[in-house]
Amino acid sequence: MEAAEEEGKGAELRHELLTRRVVLPLALLGVMVLAGCDLFVQKQALTVDPAKAYIDAQAVLLQAAEDEDPATRSHAIEALARTAGKDAGAVYLQGLDDEAPVVRYAAAMAIGDVQHAPALPKLQRMAQMNVGERDKRVFCAVIYALYRLGNDEHAGALGPLLFDEEKEVRMSAAMAMGKMGVPSAVGPLQSALATEREDRAKLQFTESLALLGDARSAGVLEGYTKGYFLDLRLAAIPALGQFGGARATRALSDLCDERHPARVRVSAAGQLARLGTVSDAGYRLCIDAIEDADGVLAEAAERSPRAADKDASSLKRLAAISLGWMGREPAANVLHPLLRSADGGQRVGAALSLVRLLKAHRPLKPQPEMGEQPVPPAPRPAPPKKELPKLRSAGGKD
Repeated sequence: MEAAEEEGKGAELRHELLTRRVVLPLALLGVMVLAGCDLFVQKQALTVDPAKAYIDAQAVLLQAAEDEDPATRSHAIEALARTAGKDAGAVYLQGLDDEAPVVRYAAAMAIGDVQHAPALPKLQRMAQMNVGERDKRVFCAVIYALYRLGNDEHAGALGPLLFDEEKEVRMSAAMAMGKMGVPSAVGPLQSALATEREDRAKLQFTESLALLGDARSAGVLEGYTKGYFLDLRLAAIPALGQFGGARATRALSDLCDERHPARVRVSAAGQLARLGTVSDAGYRLCIDAIEDADGVLAEAAERSPRAADKDASSLKRLAAISLGWMGREPAANVLHPLLRSADGGQRVGAALSLVRLLKAHRPLKPQPEMGEQPVPPAPRPAPPKKELPKLRSAGGKD
């Protein structure tokens, strides 16, 4: 009897040992696999000096505001408005005298956004139609800035401009009305939208209506993010992120799926982070897009013909901007080298995100240490063509 009991105990012990030899290693392997999924994020550490990177980013934004390329100057002014606010007021005032309408437009919008009061006298002179500012696109931005500074004298001029023969004038008027936040603008915007034929203008009208509280417009914006034309999709994604809400979060999450073009996924990941949801996959994609943009685009094209895209420069810029919303400081490791890019959009996008990510490391006295110099200016790009660049809407759209 005792022998049988001992044999039974021995069998149980052998079974337990066998279980430990097989099951435990499998369990450890499972843990290692799961950990490996996040290894990319876990192993990263901030290797650049955060205080110096912050200073470099500020310097690059100021340099870009005086770049030879008008588009780069306008992007820099938009970025300064989001990061420096009124402290960069002198840059915005200088921008109001720029020869390029796209820069004057960005400067006026920036002044309105940050409510830089010292610009009021200059804006009042510019508001004299056909005497002051002669470009109607810029005139819309001037009206917006004046309104934000407490002067609504010219606000009524925006309504007729919604029906101007120039598409960009209509879009500028719609954007100003949406950002002014006056509910009475809903009627004129809806009337203009009903007769509008240009898709890009329709999108801007819809975005402005959404800003004014039109719930139906959120669904329309979502529809644009899934449309056929890539430029419209890329313009609609930041608009949807700005509108926010559970519906926007669901739509942006879907746009991060691999069946979509790389630029769509990168932009959606950034806007999703803007709404409070940061995914490891989205973060990894943005890092990869900066380090190997061509490879990311090639992989997307292999997965789906509809995801085919060739604009590596734009992909890098969008990835840089998206990383700024994700709040992960190690992203500075790939953003800091972009400050030396010959592409103005990439420099500005990287600088904007570095300032956002490294704000906690902002030095009390932003001066370089002895023997160190801020990032030198990037090589000057080729002079732009003589034709005026198109105005871009606010929100860093690409």
